[in-house]
Amino acid sequence: MSLSELVADPPNDDEGRTKGETKGERTRRRLLELAIEHFGSGGFRATSVSEIARAAGVTQAAVYAYFANKEALFVAAVDADASALIAESRAAVAGTPIRQFIPAWIVELFSRLDRHPLARRVLAGEEPEVVPRLIELPALAVATGQFEAEVRDAQARGEVRADLDTRRIAAGAEALIVSLLFSMVHVGGLATTRHQAGVVEAFDAMLRPPA
Repeated sequence: MSLSELVADPPNDDEGRTKGETKGERTRRRLLELAIEHFGSGGFRATSVSEIARAAGVTQAAVYAYFANKEALFVAAVDADASALIAESRAAVAGTPIRQFIPAWIVELFSRLDRHPLARRVLAGEEPEVVPRLIELPALAVATGQFEAEVRDAQARGEVRADLDTRRIAAGAEALIVSLLFSMVHVGGLATTRHQAGVVEAFDAMLRPPA
């Protein structure tokens, strides 16, 4: 089961249980949902594992059956929230031409941050301990791999320069997305139409095949 599935609200059966989900998976999903909520509002230091356990109706020891410690729960919650944010925003820009995909995706990511308070908190620099680990999140690695495959497919169709190393381009796009999101959270978005148009043109020029 993916992290995005763990934080989604899938249909339930008549007993209120997620179809195909074991009791342990239900408990882990609920713990992640509550961890996102509590860490997102109170932050890492002010939130205790016992607080999350009480909200879930389990003992603190039960939480440690799923997560080794508070730090592991926090990192899993950040990744789950980021995974949901990435999935939502990618769905919103599905079908966008590859040379405009990254700018469109950045706008969609930013527009949805208010619904993902933990991801926003990390991007706002309110959890400095986890910022260095942000680029190592599994959710971001998956998204980068998807973009690499899409660039490779676009190369085969002649829509992107054939001389590009798709792995390096995807890694560079990942770094630019994270950096721009950090900046946008602090300044309130791409400040002007000129800046927005410039980002679009920069990515288009980078990927455009020679005439």
